[in-house]
Amino acid sequence: MAEANQHWSSGDPRKVLDAFEQLPGFVWVFEGPDLRVVAANPEVRAAVGNRSDLIGEPFKQAVPELAGQHIFELLDQALHGTRTQGYEQRILTDRHGDGKLEETFYTFDIAPWRDPGGSIHGVIVQAVDATDVVTARRAAESAATTSEQRYRRAADLILELQRSLLPEVLPVLPRVQVAAHYLVAGSDLVAGGDWFDVVPLPDDRIALTVGDVVGHGAAAAAAMGQLRTVALQALRSGSTLSQTLAVLDDFAGHSPATRAATTCIAVLHPVTGTLEVASHAHPPPLLVDAAGNTTFMPLTPASPLGTRSDPATVHTTRLTAGDVVLLYTDGLIERPHRSLREGAHSLATAASAARHDTLHENTTVPDRLPDRICTLVTERLMLADGGYRDDITLLAAYLLPEPVTPLHLTLSAEPTALRPLRRQLTDWLSTIGASAQDTSDLIHALGEAAGNAIEHAQSSDTPAAFSVDAVLDDDGVVHLTCADRGRWRPAVPDPGGRGRGLAMIRGLVDHLDVVRTDVGTSLHMRHRLGRPTTVTSGAVHPTATRRRDPTVDEISIHVIETPDGKTLEVHGPVDMVTTPRLHAAILQANRGGALPLTIDVSAVSHLSSAAVQLLHHLAADLDRLRVAAEPGSPAEAVLTLTGLQDLLTPPGTPGL
Repeated sequence: MAEANQHWSSGDPRKVLDAFEQLPGFVWVFEGPDLRVVAANPEVRAAVGNRSDLIGEPFKQAVPELAGQHIFELLDQALHGTRTQGYEQRILTDRHGDGKLEETFYTFDIAPWRDPGGSIHGVIVQAVDATDVVTARRAAESAATTSEQRYRRAADLILELQRSLLPEVLPVLPRVQVAAHYLVAGSDLVAGGDWFDVVPLPDDRIALTVGDVVGHGAAAAAAMGQLRTVALQALRSGSTLSQTLAVLDDFAGHSPATRAATTCIAVLHPVTGTLEVASHAHPPPLLVDAAGNTTFMPLTPASPLGTRSDPATVHTTRLTAGDVVLLYTDGLIERPHRSLREGAHSLATAASAARHDTLHENTTVPDRLPDRICTLVTERLMLADGGYRDDITLLAAYLLPEPVTPLHLTLSAEPTALRPLRRQLTDWLSTIGASAQDTSDLIHALGEAAGNAIEHAQSSDTPAAFSVDAVLDDDGVVHLTCADRGRWRPAVPDPGGRGRGLAMIRGLVDHLDVVRTDVGTSLHMRHRLGRPTTVTSGAVHPTATRRRDPTVDEISIHVIETPDGKTLEVHGPVDMVTTPRLHAAILQANRGGALPLTIDVSAVSHLSSAAVQLLHHLAADLDRLRVAAEPGSPAEAVLTLTGLQDLLTPPGTPGL
């Protein structure tokens, strides 16, 4: 034995063997190209069910269920000199011999077994059962994920509450352009107590308000909503600026949630340029002129709301056409390790650059000056400071050099007039800053009114013509009139098509009046315009995109044929001029009528009542007709308004 011990560098063979039998880990030893099992400690034998005749049997025969689990391949690689480690690898074994594979996770090391000369004659596998670790970690991850999901849902609910309490849109006005951006602090991921508003007042005046409630979360959002509502009610009831602030101050003092809030309110008279401003513990507005020069208004702020302060002092100045006034919350200028003076200087610098920068037409920066300033200022200050630690609000009002000019058109009562009419109304709406949704609605409404004028206007002594007038009033309402110089034929009851034009118009605008006289017929439409406000969460500012032109001059029809059916992709306007082309294309595509037919109108810019009438007739004649439209598209809105929603299907739907 002494002679044998001298060949053992690891100690007494009997003790080594005893330790091997008691190892807490798993050890397999395989020999030869067929990987015969020459050693397996009790732990590993138990892991495979203490199979009889395990020792001496080729491993692939002893544990056949490992086939396909990539274990045999790793052992073969070790026989050729490649060592492999695995971390928490799932292994399935038939531990009880009943054919049901049980799951265990192993961290293992598969290494070549070499003889003293270096030749490989087998494989050694060491492994540790990591199942408990994996199970515990997965439970912790699941709990963390559940907690995170609950937190995110709560944050989303609070943000949704914030959105619902802020104005969804800001008015589009003839003398002043306004824009607002609200960003929830990226570090908190929950809405806070910032608010803003733009309120048209009597005598053509406009109130601009911003405010900030202490804290974050649902309570702050609710308090913000209360203060905004009180201010809105006071302003609309005719209260002066001082009276409005007095009402806010008194209201805020009755609740801990609203007490110590700050606010700044400005009242602008666009005709005279007079700007009245007062503040309760809120930073002063920033004025930016056409040359990019900046000035902070020299306010004397009162104490925070609800703290029994003296009345706020009203400061008055006069703006010049082309000036921009910025109201904001302190989150925009407050930064760690930097004074408020330095933060205000950064704001002024960014606003000045955004005011006078000349941009290439292909940038995605918004065209409208107040939108551009809000976008660039918030982006640049966030970039400089690595995001916001507090919610921020930035409200911009731009005093236009000239008020919006009304639109007046006189056109021949011919179908060819529809294309230039759409183009000119689109240009006018773009100039005044109408949103894409309002533009689409008004283009469709006027298209229907003009179509009626063209179809029904009759005159015996002069060539048939009709006129269009559009005016934007000081309350942000477009007054759109389409008048002809003839009489309409009496409407013919026809559920398949006629008479749908007026119904479509009523569904697209706020109000419609039809006035019939002996000298002609006028359709008077009123529609309040609004541009969506920007409310975003997190530290990433949304990328601005240019508004898509809602009108396309030419119609194109592409037929796509698949084994499931045919799809007609329609682009451009489908009006009284182009509807016959669509009808012909549908009849051509439906020859034989064996396959389903889908008409994809997602890219249709104008869907007239003539097209609606055609679809109603086709729906009665074709059993397998479907109409595809993108949710929220103008075409989908018209189809829903006119009772064709049963035909709708999402784009890309396979044949029925």
